[in-house]
Amino acid sequence: MRFNDSEIEHIWANHFEEHTDEFSHEYEFRDYRNRLGGLVLLPKSVNASLQDKPYSHKVNVYSTQNLLAGSLHPQTYENKPKVKQMQERTGLDLKPIYQEDGKSQFTKVSFEERFALYRGIAEQMWSVESLKELV
Repeated sequence: MRFNDSEIEHIWANHFEEHTDEFSHEYEFRDYRNRLGGLVLLPKSVNASLQDKPYSHKVNVYSTQNLLAGSLHPQTYENKPKVKQMQERTGLDLKPIYQEDGKSQFTKVSFEERFALYRGIAEQMWSVESLKELV
């Protein structure tokens, strides 16, 4: 996937009314929605097709995309030993945020967990040891 063929996808649809149990004010919701932990990179056509659908729908589409987006769905881990090996090697906490009943929720806690994952990826990619391997 080339970067210019991709777009940033907001995991949360822009519907404050669906998150009033976690946010008192719409501006808090908007701020949180734009945080790194709630974003994934998808091909433009896939992102456009998702429109403003709820997470419980989007997560099924994410499973067919890149590993980072797909990691939100348990299907990504099935019959893929390299994913498990990568987790063990890197210590990254990839885990699905999914419920079989179709009521999957991506919460504020999910945002924090995903941000920690993204931070861990960045720390490994930009570590002195990793950069030394490039030279």
